[in-house]
Amino acid sequence: MTHASNFISIAVILGALAVLLVGLKAVEKKKRFHPEILRKGVHVGMGLVVLPLPWMLEDAWPMIVLGGLACTALVATRLIPSLRGGIGTVLGGVDREGLGEIYFAISVTILFLISQGEWLLYVVPILTLALADAAAAVIGLRYGQTQYQTSEGIKSVEGSLAFFLVAFFSAHLPLLLLTDTGRVEVVLIATILAILVMMLELVSWRGLDNLFIPLGTYAFLRLYLDEDPQALLIRVLVAVAFTTFALAWRRRSKLDDSALVGCALFGYGAYLLGGWQWLIAPFGFFAIHTLVWPRSSKRRSHTVYTMLSIAGGALLWLFVHAVAGHEWFVIPFATTFAAQLTLYGISRVTLQPERGNRLIRRLGAVGLGWILVYVPTLMIVFGRGIDLGNLMVPGSEAMRLLADLGFGLLAIGVVAAVFLLLTPRIYGPPLRANLINPIFAILGLFASLVASLRWLT
Repeated sequence: MTHASNFISIAVILGALAVLLVGLKAVEKKKRFHPEILRKGVHVGMGLVVLPLPWMLEDAWPMIVLGGLACTALVATRLIPSLRGGIGTVLGGVDREGLGEIYFAISVTILFLISQGEWLLYVVPILTLALADAAAAVIGLRYGQTQYQTSEGIKSVEGSLAFFLVAFFSAHLPLLLLTDTGRVEVVLIATILAILVMMLELVSWRGLDNLFIPLGTYAFLRLYLDEDPQALLIRVLVAVAFTTFALAWRRRSKLDDSALVGCALFGYGAYLLGGWQWLIAPFGFFAIHTLVWPRSSKRRSHTVYTMLSIAGGALLWLFVHAVAGHEWFVIPFATTFAAQLTLYGISRVTLQPERGNRLIRRLGAVGLGWILVYVPTLMIVFGRGIDLGNLMVPGSEAMRLLADLGFGLLAIGVVAAVFLLLTPRIYGPPLRANLINPIFAILGLFASLVASLRWLT
């Protein structure tokens, strides 16, 4: 393909996008449609316009140029007053923070580059992004009756079901009609994609669904395209089980619904990338913190940001394990949750000082994190076949396990002490709530590094 044809293709795409925005601006002036419907109309139109890109562009550089020009134009609609008050109102007609349309252009560019000419890995994510997300918004707006709380506000079960159905067919029809994949595999792949991508949409915030949905669809499709029906069925059942458990736990938890779904998605990822042993620590944290320190009011104030502050460090170690494959990465992974349980317990003691001896309760929080989260994980993962009679023999497996247990206790104790020093600054008066999540995340990651000293040196 010549340079001239590449530039012609770029011009055609940009021209089509400009016509789309001008046309929807004309529709907006008639004030017949809700701004959210117009905004999703932009997404559907953009998705259909960029859908044939694998057949229009062969090289990476034209796509990078196209993506850069599109992002520049979209940023201009936000910064230049005349554009912001013109076609920019179609993109930002809803009172919601985010860079959704810019993320859309970025995700299309990334998809084109990583799909490397495999059209299925490009088309299915684009269809899912363009159609499923729009269907969820329109159905939720028109028919949403059963509502739930997310970090972005209120969403509806009806909208989520619409997302699931459209995402299912966005994967099912291309796989069935245009590939040699077996019919059973097609149904199972489409089902697991629809479930997982629906969960990604639920936990997204500030327009990041335009990144999470297509890139998540791509990743899951690449993972499952060659798996046998039995393995796919297990994946479906595991995803359903995690989601069901998380939602059944909602009456006990202070997490809102999107954060609970995020927990389910994290659990699925831990099982997929690490195995069932990697579920011990997150399940221990999830169960113990709600049973030992139940919520004191009906308010469910913790959002997906809280969930990420708790699990972010563990997620990092999970991905490192998936890339490097070393079993010992479960140590910092488990330490993160043990430390978070301890920090949560200490914060509850700080906020409720009248309930018993504070020193004993704080030490109890340290003990709970170590004994009920950290120790069981290490004993199950590393304790198999170890002769405890060699516990005091230098260099033995039992001695190494004891050292890891000791480093874990040290790590939890250190972050507990640091957190105690910081509590006056955090909880005041005045209360500085914006510091809580970052401090939890930083201390959890620090604890994971301390617990791994034997392996890192």
